[in-house]
Amino acid sequence: MEIWKIALLVDDIETAEDFYAGLLGMEVISRSPRSVHLNAGSVRLELIRKELFEGDERLGKTGMHHLSFKVDDIEKETKKLKAKGVQFIKEPFEIVEGLKLAFFDGLNNVNLQLFDDKR
Repeated sequence: MEIWKIALLVDDIETAEDFYAGLLGMEVISRSPRSVHLNAGSVRLELIRKELFEGDERLGKTGMHHLSFKVDDIEKETKKLKAKGVQFIKEPFEIVEGLKLAFFDGLNNVNLQLFDDKR
């Protein structure tokens, strides 16, 4: 596994984009109604609208949202991690056709994500 993205849940996505892209000079890679992806060197920085996780006590907090690990087979990786005692916050789910995510518990309240993109 390798870290490919760091995600921040933000109060105001436009202000956050202005800060990271405008002030810090990160290049916008992609933009959608849900999020903005920026080039942060060897990893991506994703800015996510906090409304997407509203009502979720753990995943709905602003700030550092998750570290994302790119995997080839999310079901296989989930099974391996569970066998090692890892606790999942959200089981694998398809967010859009061909893109599956899962969230699991890291140390010290850090959310970790499995990212399986077949698009």
